[in-house]
Amino acid sequence: MATSKLEVDALVPNHSAQPIKGELTFVDNTLDTTTRTIQLKATFSNTQGQLSSGEFVDVVLKLAQLSNAIVVPSQALQTGQNGQYVYVVKSDKTVAARPVKAGDTLGNETVINQGLQPGEQVVTDGQFNLAPGVSVAIKQ
Repeated sequence: MATSKLEVDALVPNHSAQPIKGELTFVDNTLDTTTRTIQLKATFSNTQGQLSSGEFVDVVLKLAQLSNAIVVPSQALQTGQNGQYVYVVKSDKTVAARPVKAGDTLGNETVINQGLQPGEQVVTDGQFNLAPGVSVAIKQ
């Protein structure tokens, strides 16, 4: 919030409409110890009257947007004695273990901050059978 306003999307249950856009306007720094939650307030223009007072909605708070990030399926990420790595498929269809620095994870995708180039293929299944130099078959 120090650098820009945080976007909030409100999704009205059982409606197929697009999310209603708003922005985070208040963060209550008091922790409710019974629910382990904090209260946030978002403001929406609601020009089309899609929101009603007291209505429960699902919300999505966008904390950051990464441009040109390299993202891999989370199951490609492995952890070994020397840290995290992925198996990269080389042009001769063999694999190499490549150390990486992982960033944020959202759903089943993980941002790779360091160690991969755009367009490189990684192994997402059967890593326990692999070692550097082993041949692989690519499934569609």
